[in-house]
Amino acid sequence: MSGAMWVKQTLRPLIPDRLMARFRLAQHSRQVRTNVDVVLANSGEQRRWLGTTPDTYRVVEAPNPADVSESAREIETFGGDTERAIELLAVPDAEVGVVARVARPAIVDRRRVEPRMEPIAIAASSEAIAEVGGPPSGPEALAGLLERLRHAGRRIALEPVVDDGSVDARRKDPIALPPVVILSAVPTHDVGGGSRATQLALEFTRRGNHVTYVALFGTQESLDLGLRFIHPNLEQTRADAFDPESLLSRVDGPGLVVVEIPARGYRAPVEALQAAGWSVLYDVIDDWSDPALGGEWYDAATEEWFAQTADHVTASATDLARRMDRWGVETVVVPNAVNTDLFSGDLHGEPPSDLPDSDGPIFGYVGSLYGEWFDWDALRRVSVSFPIARLVVIGDDKAGHPDMPDNVSFLGLKAQFELPPYVQRFDVGLLPFSVSDTTHAVSPLKVYEYLASGVPVAAPPLRALDGLEGVSVNDDLVEAVRQAFDDGPVDSASAIAEHSWRERVATMANLANLDPTQETTPVKIVTRPPTHYEKGSRLVKGTPLRR
Repeated sequence: MSGAMWVKQTLRPLIPDRLMARFRLAQHSRQVRTNVDVVLANSGEQRRWLGTTPDTYRVVEAPNPADVSESAREIETFGGDTERAIELLAVPDAEVGVVARVARPAIVDRRRVEPRMEPIAIAASSEAIAEVGGPPSGPEALAGLLERLRHAGRRIALEPVVDDGSVDARRKDPIALPPVVILSAVPTHDVGGGSRATQLALEFTRRGNHVTYVALFGTQESLDLGLRFIHPNLEQTRADAFDPESLLSRVDGPGLVVVEIPARGYRAPVEALQAAGWSVLYDVIDDWSDPALGGEWYDAATEEWFAQTADHVTASATDLARRMDRWGVETVVVPNAVNTDLFSGDLHGEPPSDLPDSDGPIFGYVGSLYGEWFDWDALRRVSVSFPIARLVVIGDDKAGHPDMPDNVSFLGLKAQFELPPYVQRFDVGLLPFSVSDTTHAVSPLKVYEYLASGVPVAAPPLRALDGLEGVSVNDDLVEAVRQAFDDGPVDSASAIAEHSWRERVATMANLANLDPTQETTPVKIVTRPPTHYEKGSRLVKGTPLRR
């Protein structure tokens, strides 16, 4: 059992439930990413909304009708009562005005929950509508338009029409493209948007599929970078809000469901989709039996059920494929890969402002910094052995790090699309992992990004790296760095051709007989961090009108 797991199991029973409930309320609010200003005049309703909604919600006093005729030429409206929706744009900084039937807000399971909204009318700028794929195809698509605007990070002014009995917030817009559902552990924006599940979603969307991305847990990062993944054919939702029957009512035929985490909560949707003729692919990406990865949720019997139930099984590493042998499951190895829209050997632009100056080489690491598999001692030995070098570490340092020599710089979490100018300037890409059953079962995504950037890699002798050209392995990371530095740059073009997500996703699609479709535009990625308001600033009185 890991040290962190031991502390959790030992100390949790000693913490009063009331205190844990308060912590979870605050923690859940941090996962909510939509800023909503709720327009209310009644003081009792104001108190209810403030007491039950997450801290991205504010309450503002109802504005008077505003003269928006000048901006109306740039506003598009949809639904039945558009004049009221337009008036809501008088709320400062509002980008979307929404009149909606809303379920009365309440604390649910000791959590502040966003109330369900069934839009009656929507008003938004032409620019915002175009960004999310254009206007909806009919009145039944209003809920889909609202969801697309929310996930794009657009600020909403809401006039709620409370209706406890008839709120239907389900999307009803039809899905014409071959559908893919990805049942993932974390949201698309976790780890800077660089997770395997997110990369699969981006590539399936680009190849012309309609992707529904489902996250079982919230992000574990200490900082929300505000990443938004925007495309009309990419839906993103939480597992507790995912309704397979509703999805099935919108599609023309069966599709593919990719299971990225063998959690009990995903059994029911897999059963529903498979019963409707969908193909199920269980994608094994980690040794979940490690408590540091599978935690309290992992159950071997449940993983066996997914492996046996799936029509096809893939694994990101050979060791993971061998784990499936115990259940007699044929497994295809599909390693991680590189986003070729981002990473290449071509150096563009000036160095990032926070990249330290160095008179010597730059050795760099990009990725997670938690877990017993991260070898801090190896990183320290490299820094001491190459005092003229600068070691750059990019990742969420939420747990803190041991004392390191002065030539080690921690730059924090970065969005994946921000990484190329850093990685391209590494002389060696580092993989400071200890060697264990867990790390042998890892396909390090960062290695493919290093190679595609023309950067040689220094790593321990992990079986998942066997035969990778451009990777120098040694039990002593110092010696691996020395060899990689002496070997010099690698052929980035060959690495890109051999290790692209396009090729990996094609392998998965072919297994499931998911026919190729016409490629579409890549998913747009922008940063719009949500605002989490302090308690005293969530009630806004005397709202000035936009004129």
